[in-house]
Amino acid sequence: MQKTTKTLSKITNVIFSPLGAVSKTKFQKTSLFLTALLGLTLAAPAAFADAASELQNRLQKVNTFSADFAQNVSSANGKQVQSGSGKIQIKRPNLFRMENKTPQETQIISDGKTLWFYDPFVEQVTASWVSDAVNNTPFVLLTSNEKSHWQQYNVSQNSDTFVLKPKAKNSNIKQFDIRIDANGVLKGFSTIEKDGQSNLYMLRNINNNELAESLFKFSVPKGAEFDDQRKKKK
Repeated sequence: MQKTTKTLSKITNVIFSPLGAVSKTKFQKTSLFLTALLGLTLAAPAAFADAASELQNRLQKVNTFSADFAQNVSSANGKQVQSGSGKIQIKRPNLFRMENKTPQETQIISDGKTLWFYDPFVEQVTASWVSDAVNNTPFVLLTSNEKSHWQQYNVSQNSDTFVLKPKAKNSNIKQFDIRIDANGVLKGFSTIEKDGQSNLYMLRNINNNELAESLFKFSVPKGAEFDDQRKKKK
């Protein structure tokens, strides 16, 4: 936007130059270019807003969602380096649970306010405020209605695929793709990290059965190391 603003400023200075060096024809061409440039500048945010609204409308059509997933991890050059499996469970609004079962067990749980990450192998728990974590954990958007969360991403649409890119330059996520049809059925999603590594999640055994609230509650296991990032932020 800053670059565009500088470009518009330069063009405006040429048009209204007191030297009168710009001919009528050049003035007309420049004016047309300025109008087109302004149109593009204004249209881009509108397109992002429309795509974000459409994605949120689709996600809101399903209140509960559960599925098994197969995960493929690829390096920046496209070579598959790891595969895994797990389960994802969602309950609107703001409740989220994702369990990786293979190759190593981990859990990501959102109770609506706190995002919990648990690694049983190293017996470590990390807790962050959801509002702080959404920049690097876009999965939260699958169940979030919070305007402040969605404002952290630019969203574009290509048919049933929505591409989300974080606005913050310090995000570890470069891109988050969501594949969801017009009926609100989530087909899959993928992430591209800052270093180019990609994670593709393919869903199966999808159902919309009611989910217990207890699935989205987490207690720190006895003996686990606890890193509470919430105290450092609030």
